[in-house]
Amino acid sequence: MMKELTLPDLRLLLEHYSPLQDLIRAIAGTAQGSYPLPAAQQTSDLCERLQDTAAQTQAATAAQLRTEAEADDLRQQCQALQHDLKQCSAATQKLLQEKTSAQEAFRQLEKQLQQAQKELTTTRTELARAGTAPAELTLLRDDVELARRLELTDLPSDTTQALIRIVAVLAQRDNLERLWAALKDRCEAENRPAHTAERALLAAALSWYNHNWRSKPYQLVEVAPGMAYDFERHLRSQHTTSGEKINELRLPGIADGSSRLSCKALVSTR
Repeated sequence: MMKELTLPDLRLLLEHYSPLQDLIRAIAGTAQGSYPLPAAQQTSDLCERLQDTAAQTQAATAAQLRTEAEADDLRQQCQALQHDLKQCSAATQKLLQEKTSAQEAFRQLEKQLQQAQKELTTTRTELARAGTAPAELTLLRDDVELARRLELTDLPSDTTQALIRIVAVLAQRDNLERLWAALKDRCEAENRPAHTAERALLAAALSWYNHNWRSKPYQLVEVAPGMAYDFERHLRSQHTTSGEKINELRLPGIADGSSRLSCKALVSTR
């Protein structure tokens, strides 16, 4: 059953369908109503063609509507995707900020850990030292002869009290010079440089003495091998009676805050 033509369809056909326009012109221009084809047949053909054209027009219109609907749907999907993309971008930015904050917090924790480890090492070292007697006290307890020269043979058994007495004695200038003389006599008697522990005791005694001379502290006089021998600053060992070059420092000298020597450096020469 053919679909009836609507008024808009007829209008479109009159405006744009050339065969209909030609037919109307032919009817208008033919005298006495004569036609090349029988009127019934021509009208029937025209109606069929009009119906086909109307069907094609409706199909095209429906296709266009479907296309527009699909386009609207695609636009909506695109907008939804853009919205999701913005949300993903915002989430990514937030994650990056959180990552940066976490990295900074991690670096701070690393610094704190390193500082804590350093403090722990220092504390352990101090505890280890607290559990053992100072090297100066150990030397004087073991070296009876040196303790006798310094009148420190009767040290208390308590480590703290013994160390207090050693500091009180060696922090005096006369006893500092007495310690130097005792070490010098030992080096000469045994023809050797002062041992590391002996030099450490001399340096410790000098530091204790300098608590009274902070503005002009006393200092040890060191001499490097190869330097020229100077009898005003150096004391030649009795085991080397000649030579103008320093061969070896056997015991550092002592100078006051004005660089005046109170004890010359004991050296061997060549």
